[in-house]
Amino acid sequence: MKFIGFLIFLLIALMGFSMLIFLALFVGYWITLTTVERINPDLANRMVGHKED
Repeated sequence: MKFIGFLIFLLIALMGFSMLIFLALFVGYWITLTTVERINPDLANRMVGHKED
């Protein structure tokens, strides 16, 4: 029973850390793109692949 509890704890801890890493990378990308968009909107549109019709 202790082993199953340890596996459940490990699973929850790894999910938490992976979510933390994902959010850190996403927020960094978001801040960078927002800053580039304020400075140079055309470059930001090229970075995200936006094509004007």
